[in-house]
Amino acid sequence: MADQEPVDPQLLDALYAHEMFYAHASGASYGLEHIRQLEETWQYEADQVRSALASLTDEGLITKEKAFWRATRAGLTAREMRWQQRGMRHPSLTSGNVDLRDIVVALIASGGEEHEGFSVNGLAQPALSVYLFRTGEAGCDGLLEKLIADGVARRIDHGIAGWPARLILSADGRRLYAQEIVPRLGLRPPATILAPLEPECLPFDNLGLDATLADNLRFRWEEADRCVGARAWLAASALYGSVLEVILLGWLQREAASAMRAVSAPRDRTEQVKPLDRWTLSDLINVATELNYVDKSHARHVHALRESRNLIHPHKQIRERSTPDGHLTSISQQVVRAVIDALARATTADHSPNAEGGSI
Repeated sequence: MADQEPVDPQLLDALYAHEMFYAHASGASYGLEHIRQLEETWQYEADQVRSALASLTDEGLITKEKAFWRATRAGLTAREMRWQQRGMRHPSLTSGNVDLRDIVVALIASGGEEHEGFSVNGLAQPALSVYLFRTGEAGCDGLLEKLIADGVARRIDHGIAGWPARLILSADGRRLYAQEIVPRLGLRPPATILAPLEPECLPFDNLGLDATLADNLRFRWEEADRCVGARAWLAASALYGSVLEVILLGWLQREAASAMRAVSAPRDRTEQVKPLDRWTLSDLINVATELNYVDKSHARHVHALRESRNLIHPHKQIRERSTPDGHLTSISQQVVRAVIDALARATTADHSPNAEGGSI
């Protein structure tokens, strides 16, 4: 057979979007009409799609039986490689600094879907080595057997010829995934590890702060995200605390007169209110709470973040024998995000911080 022309990359992506290339699917065969039902292929004529399928067949990425095509294991792997190269998977799946056991647990939890709630039958075992093509089949099997031995995962074999074993998490595995692995990998449920990481849109520019200050906040948040990715929980918690401090100070400086009159405003030995730039984070939180910039029901959580941030001081950490973990860091991030979102809504709505509905 004459060599086929290389498949147009856009058409290749359109074909790769078809369910026959889903690693967790059943390996069914599909006709041209079914393949062309996919919206991604609509800009191509039937002959173009047929020609592309012929090229993929020559490359061994799909097989053809009569008028039906089915992806081969090489095709499943080629599609996954392309998806990862194009950033269409969560970066933890391609990182060399992540515990592969965590990755396997997250893949089983996904059931092969990009969002939670779709899969009820678990993940087909052969799909593991497709998603982890760098690890290889033997490596994936070794990781899986260890997880099964530890009671984290279970294998279900229906005993039906041609049906691969399915993998599910045990109750302990599900808890491990939700409480530890999700924050460690930086996943954002309901998105799973198979979903691309959507850029987080933080409204720092909507807080009414100086543009330079907003840029600094964005830098600190991105730096904290990098620390989370490296599992540097103490550093991440300290950065989230610093973001909170910068935001509250900037917000109170906008309403300096009200802040200086607050009962909880810190005073020096002569009972004079200290300048705002000399207030501690605890002072900022107390005054912001008194003035209803921070809702009283949230103040306890905000103070807890302050305590976590203070563990950056060695003597305090040693004295309290406390070390932040992924779960605590995730809570810290959520607390700061709640503060940011509420203040941004108040600013956008052009509410005074003292106005009803302007608190967080």
